[in-house]
Amino acid sequence: MSTHRIELQQITLTRVGYVDVPIAPEVAGLTADDFASIPWRAPLWTEGDQLRAGAAAWFADVEGARLVFDPVQAADDVLRADQEMERAQQSVIADLFADAQFPRESVDCLVLTHIEGVGMVAWRNDDGSWSPFFPNARILVSDVALREFEASEPDGEGDLQYEAWHALIDQGVVESYADGEVIAPGVRAQVTGGHCAGHAIVHFGGANGEAEATLLGHLAVSPVHLATGECPQQHVDPAAAWSLLRALAEDGRTLIGPLWPAPGYGRWVDGAFVAGS
Repeated sequence: MSTHRIELQQITLTRVGYVDVPIAPEVAGLTADDFASIPWRAPLWTEGDQLRAGAAAWFADVEGARLVFDPVQAADDVLRADQEMERAQQSVIADLFADAQFPRESVDCLVLTHIEGVGMVAWRNDDGSWSPFFPNARILVSDVALREFEASEPDGEGDLQYEAWHALIDQGVVESYADGEVIAPGVRAQVTGGHCAGHAIVHFGGANGEAEATLLGHLAVSPVHLATGECPQQHVDPAAAWSLLRALAEDGRTLIGPLWPAPGYGRWVDGAFVAGS
């Protein structure tokens, strides 16, 4: 386990990391040649010719409420490879959060940038049924993403995403937010599209209402996406995603990536991404 904190004017954000691993760049729509000329890529963001990715969750305590963002997403193929594996892994991750002083029962609101797999949104029970991973939390996703999901069909037999999310929807714990909605004081959602139709980013603002930090969701699977140009493999609208990434990077705010390895955040400074700054 590793923890990293960002102290903002009104909010403290905490990353609780489970594991950071190298992955093939092709998984994120890149090749080693795409980032070979980026001097700041190593040692944090790449390892040899591979990208580094993180399984983690970001937490925030805001005026008496505890929020969690994109908890351990995009790792279902490993963490939920079968029911025995997912039961073991979800218990390990629950213990990890508790050890970091973020027990799953303490979370009031789970905020997702989009629906992609199960992650630690749902808990697989011993009888195979699903319940919320954070049992006291309402689950928020953009209204566009929720409508798109509810209109979808399962991707074959055993579609975990379809099964788990429909179980949670049927239990009445899934709600939606609109573009520009303030989720909690100093926490504002922006529905951007780009990655998928309902994708959103989350801004964390200071006392003056301006964003001090932004959680990018999957607009940038890795910080190297801030320098490698449009990525058609990752985004339904690569031009829009790239334009937004560059605008956010150039204004100097802290950028947070839910899939980035530790410390999971940084700033764009003089043509380079500086971790933890």
